[in-house]
Amino acid sequence: MKSYFFITLFGLTLIFFNSAFYLQITEMPILSSVNYDRSFGKEYFPTELKKALIYDSSFGDLELKVTKENNVYLFSYDSDKFKYRQKLFVNDQGLYVNETYQKIKLLLFITKEGNYVYDKPLLRVPFPVQIGQEWSWDGKEFVNDETHTVNLKGKAAKLETITLPTGTFETLKVETTLETSNGTKNLLTEWYAKDLGMVKMLVSIEGGGMLGFARDILGYGSILFELKEIRDK
Repeated sequence: MKSYFFITLFGLTLIFFNSAFYLQITEMPILSSVNYDRSFGKEYFPTELKKALIYDSSFGDLELKVTKENNVYLFSYDSDKFKYRQKLFVNDQGLYVNETYQKIKLLLFITKEGNYVYDKPLLRVPFPVQIGQEWSWDGKEFVNDETHTVNLKGKAAKLETITLPTGTFETLKVETTLETSNGTKNLLTEWYAKDLGMVKMLVSIEGGGMLGFARDILGYGSILFELKEIRDK
């Protein structure tokens, strides 16, 4: 069975580790020196949102819902055609993912879904992070009876001001390349705003996996998500 791995993360739903396990995460592989003094941390990657966020996407409108149990946050994006969920946790060293679920309805009778668990917490963004800083993560994903290696490379590219239907935001632009041993390759560009989190994401599909299947069936070369509405809860 092919692995249909898609990050996020958006983004990103974690199986429950005890507190001692969280304290074992002490290393972050930083690949380059930084070239800008300003640091970014949890304020750009909030896990407890005070507003309801609605996104316009290639799969229709999506609402972000966040629930919490112990130290684990479940981020859910749902529409009729697309479901994406991640279990996340945040500590002083970064934002981590350990489980991802996604489901795509491509045509009337074609649906693809998968649940992916990682052998160790997957590092999405280290804290604090500075402009020009790069990081990487290598590990394994498990789906059904298959195991695949995963390589993630990330970079805090720049501080960028963008305008969306919801307004103008000063954002941290993060670029991520994710590859797996079964042929999945996705390039993610994400824009994070203070106290809101992700306000825009562009996924370029270069390999196989679930998004590669969507590309082959529907002709998607890229998938776009943009924040279209901010509501009071």
